[in-house]
Amino acid sequence: MSGGIFQFKEFAMRQGSSGQRINTDSCAFADLVQCDFPERILDIGCGTGVLTLMMAQKFVQAHISAVEIDSGDAEIAAENFAASPWRERLAIENLSVQNFARGTLPTFDLIVCNPPFFKESTKSQNPARALARHDDQLPAADLSVVISKMLLPDGVAWLLCAAEEQARWVEAFEKEGLSLLQKTALADNPEAVPHGFVLSFSRAVNYGVTEDRVNYRTGPGGGRSPWMADHRERWFPF
Repeated sequence: MSGGIFQFKEFAMRQGSSGQRINTDSCAFADLVQCDFPERILDIGCGTGVLTLMMAQKFVQAHISAVEIDSGDAEIAAENFAASPWRERLAIENLSVQNFARGTLPTFDLIVCNPPFFKESTKSQNPARALARHDDQLPAADLSVVISKMLLPDGVAWLLCAAEEQARWVEAFEKEGLSLLQKTALADNPEAVPHGFVLSFSRAVNYGVTEDRVNYRTGPGGGRSPWMADHRERWFPF
């Protein structure tokens, strides 16, 4: 990153003072998302747009809508989208996803969300960071309802959550008729307790949950794992 610009292989983006920073988990999340030829994608709570841009690079046929409640982040995201190679396929709305959903029919093949991680924990004194990391404005019950409303019958939703919050998210989605299909644990190394999970949901008949694990390093204090080395080769110029 140089001069406030974060450089990927195929695009660059500015973060400004966003409370939702680009990090290893968010980039790994984007890499793990799977969907067969989605035509319309929704990114809920896009921040400054990293997940939207990674989806645009990954799914070359898709038109992507992004929703962000924070006006500062939404403004930066719009600038990042305009500067990208996929500007004609990207759109952003600066409002809550609850308001966005009120005027939206089931439309999306794929919905992705890196929601606020925590329901109950000490909040940052930085209002933007607190908004990005705590679910006051986007509780699990609300998010599951709006995703169920906007997802096409054969669509799939992908979510990144903190390890201690996964059961709450699964319960909320199942109440809306969305079954857990896949669960991938994220951990620093094979000996570490997972700190996050990537979850996917759909209305498809559930024949069992596929479980996987991604380790970022080969061991405590070790070098990059094979998965992480491949990930960096796919997305980054360094």
